[in-house]
Amino acid sequence: MKKALILTIGLIAGAAVQANLKDATKVLTVGNWTVLRELDKMTDKVSCTGIYKQDYGKQLARDGLYITIRGGISSVTLRFDDQPARQLRMPTKMEKDIRAVMLEGEEFAAALASSRLRGQALTLVSGLQEFELDLNGIAEAVASIRSDCPPPAAIASEPAPSVPVVAPAEAPALCSAVLLERMKTAKLSSLQIQKICDNSKP
Repeated sequence: MKKALILTIGLIAGAAVQANLKDATKVLTVGNWTVLRELDKMTDKVSCTGIYKQDYGKQLARDGLYITIRGGISSVTLRFDDQPARQLRMPTKMEKDIRAVMLEGEEFAAALASSRLRGQALTLVSGLQEFELDLNGIAEAVASIRSDCPPPAAIASEPAPSVPVVAPAEAPALCSAVLLERMKTAKLSSLQIQKICDNSKP
């Protein structure tokens, strides 16, 4: 599955891939991220992808952030928030093959905990390429992706959490939390509990 995702990222510049993503359903927009949901017509398998500012060259998956670089990558330098820039690193074979900076593992965890990412990629053809991402909303986008990016209707249909009955602020001491719990256990209605508390006397 991971290899399939990486191959998709590698073909990101292709019109066919972009067309497929443009046909996907937008299920969430948070910060600078839009989460897209695709359903395989043959298997009904859900595929979720995050897009940064409608830029199909910057994609978010459940375990990684992928930034397309043109010209063949020879080195990568990353900086998170206002921390010192990290030491220059060599690209992995996969990064070279698909021409994209891949933030996975610890680098991806750092991105999820940051609000800003700056990077430089030295390329063989077009020299130094710089990129900067405002990471606002990335954690929420990844949470949606990891939950199979449910559409808004599915989220709205979930039952609302029950709200415990709380005694009014002016209720006397007899309507303590213990007494309220006993009345609820006895299956008294909220109206009955309110009436008892209002009429209680020390």
